[in-house]
Amino acid sequence: MEKKKVLILHGKPGMGHLMPARAIVEVFLKKYPEVEIKDADSFDFLYGLLKHGYPYFYNHIVAKAPFIFKIFYDSYNNKLIQRVLEQMTLFFVKKNQFISFVKDFSPDFILATNPLPLQLVSLIEEKRIIDVLSANVCTDFGFHPLWHNPDINYYFVANKEMEKSLLDHGVNLNKIKITGIPVKSSFNKPQDRYEILENLNLDSSRPVLLIIGGQLKYNDLLKVVLGVKERSNSVQFIIVAGRDRVLQKKLENSELKKIASVRIFGLVSNMESFMAISDLILSKAGGSTTAECLVKNLPMIVYKTIPGQEEDNINYLVDNNAGVKVKNTKEIIRAVVDLFSQPDKLEKMRSNCKKIQKPRAAEDIVDFVVSQI
Repeated sequence: MEKKKVLILHGKPGMGHLMPARAIVEVFLKKYPEVEIKDADSFDFLYGLLKHGYPYFYNHIVAKAPFIFKIFYDSYNNKLIQRVLEQMTLFFVKKNQFISFVKDFSPDFILATNPLPLQLVSLIEEKRIIDVLSANVCTDFGFHPLWHNPDINYYFVANKEMEKSLLDHGVNLNKIKITGIPVKSSFNKPQDRYEILENLNLDSSRPVLLIIGGQLKYNDLLKVVLGVKERSNSVQFIIVAGRDRVLQKKLENSELKKIASVRIFGLVSNMESFMAISDLILSKAGGSTTAECLVKNLPMIVYKTIPGQEEDNINYLVDNNAGVKVKNTKEIIRAVVDLFSQPDKLEKMRSNCKKIQKPRAAEDIVDFVVSQI
């Protein structure tokens, strides 16, 4: 019997589309090794100006002038602008290379964790690709029209709200599957909290605030840690600078390094362990990170949000009392102290995380795809 094949397409910028793709690949390899898997970055099929220009635009415009990104994000609701942007994108596509890549692999199913790949399939109008079963794995908790595509067979979405948005766009209910956003299997595995805390030389009887780099500049981060400590000296801190090397260098040389209750890290590969021992997290509201926090029953405090998808994500958490949105460092300090001084309130938020989490997302998606091929 000929081997079944699944093509998984993701794309830049950041890790928000890549991590769900990796989670899906992981399940295929473990549960269905007889299925041949190939994954690829859809941006590799764009010419340089857009391939490198869009991530630059996204990262720098979002940081320097987020209102411009908001205009770009919202403009897609206008059909005329949407059409213009699609044709501009098509101009930068290496059409023959993309078509050859897909045809050479000859998949039975195409999964996309970024809206671009299947939009390209439709724009190119290559029937031998369009006729392959396909699905978008939507990687945020709010809907954007870019995810909608009349040539797609299925949509894997995070919640009922996204289902409703797709229904409003004329998508048949049978095509929409509420699975959640895929996370790595390691986030579902139970961990020994006391062992991890002991290895970090932290006190298991005191609360832990996990701070992920990317939201706060060093001076603001310093204000938050010292401000919380001034009001509640029992709080312990784990600070992960991530890919922000400038922040990591400043942290390594800062007075925070000398505080007994503070632990500082750069880029880590065991974020699930840090989430497992934390009582609260201060982080960006990316779709993948938000899904991971929900699976770990970890309430979020979100300070700066990228206009558009991250606003949708934190609003979903706030609406379900699983997260808090704040406007400045004073509000961050107030929220941390407030929640740690009211264990019942924090426990309720943890319970709410459990209610809306979808820990089986990757497995449910893979099981469904295999059932169709």
